[in-house]
Amino acid sequence: IIITLIQHDALMLQNCLNGVSRKVYVMDDYLKRAWAEINLDNLIYNLNELKQRVNGNCTQIVGVVKANAYGHDDKNISLCMEAEGISFFAVSNIKEAINLRNYGIKGEILVLGYTPPTYAQELFRYDIIQAVVSEEYAKELSESAKKSGVVVKVHVGVDTGMGRIGLIAKGEDSCNKSAETIREIADLPNISVDGLFTHFAVADSLQSDDSDYTNKQITCFFRVCDLVRKMGISIRHTHCLNSAGGLIHYDPRSTLVRFGIVLYGLLPDRGLALPITVKPVLSLKSVVSCIRKLTAGSYISYGRTYITDCDRLIATVPIGYADGYVRSLSGKAHVIVSGKKAPIVGRICMDQLMVDVTDIADVSEGSVVTLIGSDGENSVTADELAGLCGTIGYEIVCGISKRVPRIIYKDDKIIDVVEYY
Repeated sequence: IIITLIQHDALMLQNCLNGVSRKVYVMDDYLKRAWAEINLDNLIYNLNELKQRVNGNCTQIVGVVKANAYGHDDKNISLCMEAEGISFFAVSNIKEAINLRNYGIKGEILVLGYTPPTYAQELFRYDIIQAVVSEEYAKELSESAKKSGVVVKVHVGVDTGMGRIGLIAKGEDSCNKSAETIREIADLPNISVDGLFTHFAVADSLQSDDSDYTNKQITCFFRVCDLVRKMGISIRHTHCLNSAGGLIHYDPRSTLVRFGIVLYGLLPDRGLALPITVKPVLSLKSVVSCIRKLTAGSYISYGRTYITDCDRLIATVPIGYADGYVRSLSGKAHVIVSGKKAPIVGRICMDQLMVDVTDIADVSEGSVVTLIGSDGENSVTADELAGLCGTIGYEIVCGISKRVPRIIYKDDKIIDVVEYY
């Protein structure tokens, strides 16, 4: 199958690619610049592994799809998860929540972050649950909801040690005070307290002091939950489990488990061994745009930080830090070309980078370059790249910019091509 994509608009492009195997796509090109491949089969595999962890319990899985599903495309990820039985989603802000509704998501949606209280009517209209970040915020949201004549469902945040949002509950006195404040929030007009939640700070660490800290967070949180229930307040959901919490510190009292990073096949912490196997959902690829033979003593890229020690064959790859492949990987990371590792040489530019392919046969202009993913026996993971530049896998995948199209495939067939602009 030969696909000619020149002068096709996005709709025609998608129609051309629907049902075409990923191999044909790679062979016959799309932009021949840079793209991310999203493997929904791996997402489903990860989801099934996670379902087994809570199978038979009363804990419901929440699919966390904030930040464009951690850079994986929230539309296709959320629709796939809903088709697999997930009926609860979490996002960062109201815009992300409304996007899910516009995609056709029917399940419950929780906004974990801040929404201006003036958006009470929109929260009601789109049937969105809002996190309450403070007592004052609850009062402002109540007032706005009252003016709009709507009732807003909320989950009240309880800060048991994250130090970010919520009512502080780190000891007996503060737990009692938080419970009393929740009672007052529940009494506010046009507010329906549907749940309580907290967030772990170090659940992804197995160090003894960190495990103790997580256990203290669990104890404080459910102390507040128990106190609130003793006040006669009916709370549908009490949840504390994030990805690491759900896998390592599981507690059946948590009615929801907010699975995020592990859904996408990454580790909560790259040094943490998980009790399950997960598969990366995202691959990042580009192509060789040109190949040049540089003589000994040639400088490469800005700052002249790299100089060839002998004649070298250097390939240019049209992807850079504006695409989310961070500059701090300069001189540290490798890519995969024709199944072989090729080191990055010189500084990564905004739109391009250079790799040494001297020892790799069969490299030509148009050869596919794998920056994240597998080719032959070699692979590069987002967690590995994170380790090289002193960050976390979350930042690597979330940072892939929206000028990189997402190619969505399932059963080795392309089902969608997502261009953000």
